[in-house]
Amino acid sequence: MIRFAFAGRVSTEDLQDPAASLRWQLSRARQLIDEHGEIVEKFFDIGQSRAVAWIRRPESSRLLLALHDQALRCR
Repeated sequence: MIRFAFAGRVSTEDLQDPAASLRWQLSRARQLIDEHGEIVEKFFDIGQSRAVAWIRRPESSRLLLALHDQALRCR
């Protein structure tokens, strides 16, 4: 089974419920990977526009660093 990292975001706390948004995004992600693996780590930015570069979003940046660290360990 493949291990997946989930990356999601919600742009505005005042117009969208972050908890509800996380639930439906995780549900959709799980549907897409069904039978292939499982989500083992979650990265979810709140209050971040999709126009903001991943490196400038706190959780997305954390995901990029984790991927970088994992790539270095695999060398």
